[in-house]
Amino acid sequence: MSYRSDVLEQPQVLRALVQTYQQDSVWSLLAAYSQDLIILTGMGASYNALYPAWVYLNQQGKTALHLETSTLIHYLPAVLDTPCLIVAVSQSGESIEIQRLVEQVTTRRRHLKSPVLISVTNSAHNTLADHSDLALPTHAGPEVGIATKTYTSSLLVLDWIAKALVEKVQPQDFEQGNAIATCMQTFLDHCPTEMADAFKALKSSIYVGIIGRGPALATAKNGALILKEGVRLPAEGYSGGQFRHGPREMVSANIGLVVLTTPGSTLDLHLRLASDIVEYGGQLVCLGQSGVPGSVTLSLPAVEAASLYPILEILPIQLLAAQLADSKGITPGKFRWSGKVVHQE
Repeated sequence: MSYRSDVLEQPQVLRALVQTYQQDSVWSLLAAYSQDLIILTGMGASYNALYPAWVYLNQQGKTALHLETSTLIHYLPAVLDTPCLIVAVSQSGESIEIQRLVEQVTTRRRHLKSPVLISVTNSAHNTLADHSDLALPTHAGPEVGIATKTYTSSLLVLDWIAKALVEKVQPQDFEQGNAIATCMQTFLDHCPTEMADAFKALKSSIYVGIIGRGPALATAKNGALILKEGVRLPAEGYSGGQFRHGPREMVSANIGLVVLTTPGSTLDLHLRLASDIVEYGGQLVCLGQSGVPGSVTLSLPAVEAASLYPILEILPIQLLAAQLADSKGITPGKFRWSGKVVHQE
């Protein structure tokens, strides 16, 4: 087991996930929940994976909060006193913040205040899953420290959960899951020659910024997390709007930037930002379906389900992280100061 093998296994994991859930009765059970408030919570990669579902639910008229579990349990526990549905994501189901959340939910149930708890974890049995009203394991299998297949499988399950909560999960949603898996496999089998150019653009960077909007902000945040964990490279994920409000002042030749040129309503805004970064002298990689002169462009195929695009667009960043780690003599996933499961707040 290695970081690279985890990355390569993702299409197989996603196909197995479709096979597991496409006929499952859990979707009709989810559709029956009508709480006015939905809380989406997790930490690390699990927190990032919730972002597209948060966007979708609010677009569909639901009131959904996207909160780090640490913030929820320490600063906003009163939210749990209101009728709500919690969607909690944790690869292990055992991290310290998740255990604290389970304790708080259990206490409220004793006093007849019962938040509904839905969980997405890697395995069927763990602290979070065992205390959930509905548990949806991804069965992604063992994984090194960096979340790869657990992250992309969580994104897929969360897409189905979000659609079920607005009573819109359809057979084509599972077909689109298989389609994303096929796109990932095609990219892995025919890795574009531009990958080498993207590696060269970022190899000497002392800092990398990844910029997205909408659901792609999940990719920006989690891509930066992978670079910090796996390459020990300072990195940050930004929304395109926030990047213009100050951070662009740091652009220089030793700063690497990845602009996610995701199809959609804000594509033109990101292409304009990409052009500005080239003009400022930054090392730029455009990742998506478009690029600008002076950048390295990593093209991704178009997909029918825009909400699933983050599953595909994280893949080149995962591969780049492996190359960058190799160039620094680092084994990605071999942590120095932390572990796969965080046991201390």
